[in-house]
Amino acid sequence: MSKTTLYIATTLDGKIARKNGSLDWLFALANPNQIDHGYADFLKSIGTTIMGKNTFNEILGFGVEWPYKGMDSYIATTDKEFQATTSETYIISSNIADHINKLKGQSQKDIWLIGGGQLITYFLNNDLLDRMILTLIPTIIGEGISLFPDNPKETRWILSNVEKFETGVVNLTYEKG
Repeated sequence: MSKTTLYIATTLDGKIARKNGSLDWLFALANPNQIDHGYADFLKSIGTTIMGKNTFNEILGFGVEWPYKGMDSYIATTDKEFQATTSETYIISSNIADHINKLKGQSQKDIWLIGGGQLITYFLNNDLLDRMILTLIPTIIGEGISLFPDNPKETRWILSNVEKFETGVVNLTYEKG
């Protein structure tokens, strides 16, 4: 059975985006040697992505080619009118937990929960998350979208790996306790 992993960048103050969804703080990180902070290796383990509608729209707003070609991507939204505009992308508008459990049983590779905050809390509250890789960016932005909004239920996690980079970034990997 595949695992569902949250792999996400967060600020020191636990924000994953500005209030308006902007990730400018992430792209402002000084990275002269173009270190990918483990992204390429992580992506090799992934066969399926899942994200919220706002995260999907933010990725499209980067002005790059769809980065998840060759894998199924699912957009979780309550917006019944929403249409995916990329190939191999599907909408989940109800029974998210059932869909994820079915995917976990069918997938050869792991599932990446890309974001956003409300979907992360949903996964936590419904015991759908197996691993978290938090890429801690040495920045504080104050106001913004919280990594864990809407008071998720209490859960226990076990630190399984710490990776430090010359950029000041730290990857913290946690397994479900």
